[in-house]
Amino acid sequence: MNKIIKSVWSLLISMKTMVTLTLIFAITIAVATFIENDYGIETSWALVYGARWFEILQLLLAVNLIGNIIRFKLYKLKKLPAFIFHVGFLVILLGSAMTRYMGYEGILHIREGNSENRMLSADSFVQVTATTKDGKIVHEEKKIFISAIGGNDFDISLEVDGKPLHVKYKKFIKDAVQTAVEDPNGKPMVVYTVVTPSGPEKYFLQKGEYTDLGPYVMLFGDNEPGPIKKPYIHIFMKNGKFFFKSNIDIGWFKMQDQSKGIFKAYEEHPFKAKMMYLVNGIQMVPQMTLTKGVKKLVPLAEYENRMNLKMDNPLSALVVEVEYDGKRKDVALMGMGKRYKGFTENVDFGDIKVALEWGSKEIELPFYLYLQKFVMEKYPGSMSPSSYESHVILYDEKNGVKMPYRIYMNNTLEYGGFKFFQSSYDQDEKGTVLSVNHDPGKWPTYIGYILLSLGLFLNLFNPYSRFGKLSRIRYIENVKGGTAAAVTAILLVLSGNNLIAAQNHAGHNHEVLDMEKIIETVKKIDRKHADNFGSILLQGPDGRIKPIDSAAIDILNKIHGSDKMLGLTHNQIILGMATKPSYWKRIKLIKVKHPEVKRLLGISPDEKYFAFIDIFDKNGNYKLQKAVEEASRKRPAERGTFDKELLKVDERLNIAYIVFTGDFMKVFPLKDHPNKKWYAPAEALKTFPPAEANEIRKILEKNFEGLNRGLQTGDWSLADEAVDEIKAYQARYGADIIPPKSRVEAELLYNKLDLFNRLVPVYLLSGLILLFLIFLRLVRPGLNLKTPTRIVVAILVVAFIAHTFNLGLRWYIAGHAPWSNGYEAMLYISWAIILSGILFAKQSEFAVSSTAIFAGITLFVAHLSWLDPQITTMVPVLKSYWLTIHVSVITASYGFLGLSALLGLIALVLYIMLGFSKAEETKRQIVLNIKETARINEMSMIVGLSLLTVGNFLGGVWANESWGRYWGWDPKETWALVTILVYTAVLHLRFVPKLWNTFNFTVLSVVAYSSVIMTYFGVNYYLSGLHSYAAGDPVPVPTWVYYAVAIVAALILAAYRNESRFEKLQKEVLKRSSS
Repeated sequence: MNKIIKSVWSLLISMKTMVTLTLIFAITIAVATFIENDYGIETSWALVYGARWFEILQLLLAVNLIGNIIRFKLYKLKKLPAFIFHVGFLVILLGSAMTRYMGYEGILHIREGNSENRMLSADSFVQVTATTKDGKIVHEEKKIFISAIGGNDFDISLEVDGKPLHVKYKKFIKDAVQTAVEDPNGKPMVVYTVVTPSGPEKYFLQKGEYTDLGPYVMLFGDNEPGPIKKPYIHIFMKNGKFFFKSNIDIGWFKMQDQSKGIFKAYEEHPFKAKMMYLVNGIQMVPQMTLTKGVKKLVPLAEYENRMNLKMDNPLSALVVEVEYDGKRKDVALMGMGKRYKGFTENVDFGDIKVALEWGSKEIELPFYLYLQKFVMEKYPGSMSPSSYESHVILYDEKNGVKMPYRIYMNNTLEYGGFKFFQSSYDQDEKGTVLSVNHDPGKWPTYIGYILLSLGLFLNLFNPYSRFGKLSRIRYIENVKGGTAAAVTAILLVLSGNNLIAAQNHAGHNHEVLDMEKIIETVKKIDRKHADNFGSILLQGPDGRIKPIDSAAIDILNKIHGSDKMLGLTHNQIILGMATKPSYWKRIKLIKVKHPEVKRLLGISPDEKYFAFIDIFDKNGNYKLQKAVEEASRKRPAERGTFDKELLKVDERLNIAYIVFTGDFMKVFPLKDHPNKKWYAPAEALKTFPPAEANEIRKILEKNFEGLNRGLQTGDWSLADEAVDEIKAYQARYGADIIPPKSRVEAELLYNKLDLFNRLVPVYLLSGLILLFLIFLRLVRPGLNLKTPTRIVVAILVVAFIAHTFNLGLRWYIAGHAPWSNGYEAMLYISWAIILSGILFAKQSEFAVSSTAIFAGITLFVAHLSWLDPQITTMVPVLKSYWLTIHVSVITASYGFLGLSALLGLIALVLYIMLGFSKAEETKRQIVLNIKETARINEMSMIVGLSLLTVGNFLGGVWANESWGRYWGWDPKETWALVTILVYTAVLHLRFVPKLWNTFNFTVLSVVAYSSVIMTYFGVNYYLSGLHSYAAGDPVPVPTWVYYAVAIVAALILAAYRNESRFEKLQKEVLKRSSS
């Protein structure tokens, strides 16, 4: 027996088991994200995250970790950093277990002027309440996760009056509608809808039942109701017709003829469908009355077709079988599962009555929160929220506490073991929704995070660690310097720095103008005046105040694909479009690619651009209208290349139109506007008070005269005066939201330098030249690359300084860290890539060349049309220093892991070259370069994994401090964990000798980066979630992805042919080097 136990224990703590369990865990949660995308979050929790086997898997990983800590004696002093971060993982698992089994969360909804102490749980439950004839109540509940694809069996048992009551799962119907139909065996029934703050809710009331709606009670029965303190509506039948009485006056309103009136209290009135009743301030609409009716489940699609309507937030049906005293009844429990309260269904067994409900349950708090006021702040001139907060008073009568408090994003209320976060608000901005969290596992988890971060940090300094040992190995004699401590010292600087986006034209002018004359005229706009015009501030659609200069760049990049044409700057073009629209509408300005779109426009297939007037036929009709409408109706996944290009062209046309009309120029602030809105000239003249409108009219007249004078005589002084007067007007009426002069000048400088675009060729050419020289040295081993490498490194250092300066400039302009969208993240990733190359410059020339190329490609991708480079405002939840730290660290890791992947690709090319090399010295050089590349690869991977791990868990701190949960299995955070697990498995593979060799590590370093790509691009654009940039259904996978996979696969197969040759040569070369 002892031998069996020992064998099982050995297997359980083996590194093979560790790698296997890690990969199973990674694959499992990766699959779960696709399950969530296709079938909903409830299904992913039912099948994976909330499943018992998933808990066992985590337990096995914890046991394996404990076993290996003991087995490898990580508690020894020289292994202390590794011991600290491995123990950190165990403490995090302990904290998460405490959260899972002892904690709970939910939401608390409060209206202004009301107090509340009942929260709604985040988890869903099936609640069963049995009431006997003598009033005895028996209650049982079970937390469940419902899967849309099966595996939902459960059985809830309770004893009532000495007899068992069973509630068993029968089936689940996703997106179902419960309606009522006539049935000979049915009972009298009314169906009515109540309008609540969260939307309309449908209720079914059979004869003999009642429903307590909170503010009033609905009853259906022949007998008069007994004494009821609340307002009520008593429905009854007389001669087969429906009537009602109430103890309060009830307002009514007929939608057909708009008539209205009052139903007097205690009088008999007909109960009619399709009429609105106003009961105690709440709208109630009877839908149907049935003399013999039953409830029936109907699939959503069938119901929508029959009723000719579209339902938002459809309910689902959980059908259960209720069995008691030999009787069985099927009951459909309607609801939406997690975070939504269900509807109560009553079952009468004669001796007992059973109430069933599926959904979130109400949890009573030991104190009350009173909402004094909900305050919403918006970005000037827009409806986008800048921040919102709840002014509450906490009342705890038991402990004599009365505590006023302001709850807003990233500022939480903690009391009595509960934490309250600002989550959402009612549409009328008169109510708040607070997230509530009761989490005993918070501090153990935070302690685990601290241990993890400290251990990983110290591990880079530890000379006995794998990183320290690799830093002392040299395979190529002329590679000098560079210690682990130096790398880490610069990483400290990185961490410190990281803390500091027209059809009415039918009446247009058809005057024939000579194109040469048009071009000649538009080129007359003075560049100096255009730049002065560009310095005028305007208010963007998101409320941000920015120079016209920035708007001009954004607009032209959208419609033309470039901010220059005809030798004119962006400011000259935009000024010309706004002042001479009849000229610019005839210039081929708008970009088009697809030949079919060109055919619809009636232009040559060779044309890359078309003029605005080309979009109308001879009758003034928009040529693309029908095709655009058809493309818009398709789901994004169904749209082909033609549809996407068509919609892009339509968008460009709309943008061009608002420039031609001047509607984009929101340059005039309205004095004392509550939302700080600015207006375009035409709108200002109509809207503003007479005095301000007259002042604007004079400015515009001067500007018009000045522009004409400038075009005719070259004298732009009057136009410049008009620009100055616009600026003076803005300073007079909009000073409270105008950014400081230094920030405006910084933005103009940022636009003028255009550094990120200029750095692309610098990075690419430097890297390619050095890479060419490195491969040349493999053919000519005597070639000394010390000087070229130093020159390239010097160029990269200067470029890196410029890159850093431009990131800082963008940060200052936007007022937030520059990684709030896809474009900014790419800028930062390229910055981190270059930093990783500089750190390893003395270790490997390959590291320098590959990072330069990778950074150039990343910056190039950032400037492709599908990433929006414009500076934007931030949503409230992103205004957190924890977010700044989280994103900076996790994004920096992508640079180091990217370096690993590139070094892996280079090593694969070297493997292929080995097969074509005949000279012994060339082979020796290739072998040494493969070994050196693998060494730097592993070091870079260790740094990247350390940063990724710390950054990911820092994201948990941000999430917990912002909205009350540090881990919720959102697809983004899940795929970040997948990446961590994949790289963990790769680095620990060296403990499995049969699987570990240089070739396998090289291949895995390339393949593993696909998890990073999925984390960043795949989740953002192909999976639903909190972090997703995509709206609606996912877009199709780009064709280039398949080509990239095919190329990498071909490289691996070609390199594999020389794997055995390398292993043989490696032994000879290393033996010779050591002798």
